[in-house]
Amino acid sequence: MKNIKNPSSDLFSVKAYKAIIQNALDNDYIFMTIKDFLKNGSPKEKVFILRHDFDKQPETCDIFIKAERELNVRSTTYVRVANNDYNPFSYIVYPKLKKAEEEGFEIGLHSNFVEYSKFTGIPIEDVLTSEWNALSAFFNLEGMSCHRDINYAYNSLPWVEENELLLKQIGIKYQAYDKKILDSVLYVNEGLNPHLCWRSISPQEAIKTGKSICFLTHNHWWYNEHPFEIK
Repeated sequence: MKNIKNPSSDLFSVKAYKAIIQNALDNDYIFMTIKDFLKNGSPKEKVFILRHDFDKQPETCDIFIKAERELNVRSTTYVRVANNDYNPFSYIVYPKLKKAEEEGFEIGLHSNFVEYSKFTGIPIEDVLTSEWNALSAFFNLEGMSCHRDINYAYNSLPWVEENELLLKQIGIKYQAYDKKILDSVLYVNEGLNPHLCWRSISPQEAIKTGKSICFLTHNHWWYNEHPFEIK
């Protein structure tokens, strides 16, 4: 397979994303979805998890999946249900994500159900249960990740950590911030500080360690040609 050099001037382009994956493959990393990582005992070395939190911008919901298909690796995408930014069951979004699931990609729930409860008055448990049931009607779900908007108004993660038994009763087998995951990986993600950057360690630096990696990305920050292209 042809190597793709990682350019320094476009860190968040699809070209750069492919280069990260190729670098991991060249260094003998095995790619797993999060559910498969857990089923394999959360190995601490040479496993690469591609995790995507689908926050907004529905037209690019599969920007990573397209690249991953080319390199024959699979990822986990967490999808929002109760939100103002997109409809996960729309004619634009659903076919792309369902096709991916049929090809071995994992789909999960991405939710800030505590915030939704605060704004609507619907009980917290009812929001989470309804979101899970709705998305489960269209996809084969096993896990979820908590979402927080940029203003950090509310955080659902403390509730999740305090109600593990209730999650199981709803049908949620795992949540993405479980210590079984985080204690076994180097956590690599992009974020604003104040501009878009790698928060703690770059994927290239993480790959050099040989440790297992969870690489979290968000589709609305990545692009094909330039950040201002019409999406």
